[in-house]
Parts: sequence; structure tokens; C-alpha cells
Amino acid sequence: MTDTTSGDGRGPGGSTVGPGGQALTPKGETRRRALLDGVLAVLEAGGPSAVTHRAVARAAGVPVSAATYYFAGRDDLLRAALRHATTDWVRSFDRLERASSADLAETLVRYAITERGSARAQYELLFTAMRDESLREDADLWYSSLEHVLRRTGVPSERLDVVALAVDGLIVRMLWRGEPGTVDATDRMLREIIGPLP
Repeated sequence: MTDTTSGDGRGPGGSTVGPGGQALTPKGETRRRALLDGVLAVLEAGGPSAVTHRAVARAAGVPVSAATYYFAGRDDLLRAALRHATTDWVRSFDRLERASSADLAETLVRYAITERGSARAQYELLFTAMRDESLREDADLWYSSLEHVLRRTGVPSERLDVVALAVDGLIVRMLWRGEPGTVDATDRMLREIIGPLP
């Protein structure tokens, strides 16, 4: 049977699909998501080299056989986890229909400070994408979503690349040093980065 999955594990019409392209049952969908969260937990604790079927299954609280059923190998686990983390990040941005710097600051603090596990794992995967061509499209989606929300804040096209690079650096600093660690401080930093808007 032809595999009809898209990059994020979705089939035609947006349904979640498993190996072979069959639609997942609610239990199967829950188990697959638990495994993806397990990959992110393992990545956060030990980096990409720690990702194995056994470690991920243990983190997800499921049998190893479930991990090998949904993901053939370590590369499959890493690719799916990047797609999973990127999809969650993009959804967070998509909820900011008319983004202000304060809205963006709140999202960044949640992403990089209060719920930092997914962000740390995602940045590990972005570095992995430098060596793994199959992850490039997912990494590009992450950066495209960042640029998209910056457009919504009013950043002009001619400054978009530079502002996106600066915000990306801000996220790395938040992950590394935990600062700025509040919405107000992050908003002040963003306003300095973004500069005056038209």
C-alpha cells in the first residue's frame, strides 16, 4: 500500500495516519503523540545521540514494540519529532491573528522559558537538519513561520530577514541563559529589535 502521509503524519483530509497510510484509531493517535513527546523529552535530556526506540518508549510509557511499529528507525523518530514540534510552534503563531510585540513576547516566553522542553529539543533538531537533508524542509517551515508572524506585527519586508535573525538569536539566548525571562522584558527587547513600525 502506498504511504499517503504528509510530513507531519497527516493523510488526505488532515487525518492522522500510521505505517502504510492507514488512518489511526484514537488510541493509536494518542500513542503516536505520546511517542513524539517522548522523543522531545529524550532529546532535551540527552541530545540526539540519546534517541533510541527503547529510550523513547520508556519516556512515553509505552512498550518498545509500539515505538518500532510507528517509527522504523532513529531517523524516523527525529524527523517526526521535528515535524511535531514545528507544527505546535506554527499553531502558536497562527493563533496570533493580529500580533503585537506583546503577543509575540508572551508566545516566546511560553516557548523558551515556561515550556522550554519542546524548544530545546527543536533547536537540537534544527542543528541535526544541517547534516540531514531530509529535515531541511521542516527546519525551513519553522523559520518561515517566524517570518510570517513578524510580518503580522508590521515588520516591513526589507527588514524582515534581519529582524527574524535577531529574534532567532533572542530565542537561543532565552534557552541558554533564561533571559529575558518575563513577558515585559521580552516585549522591551522585541521592540528594540523590531524598531519603529510604519
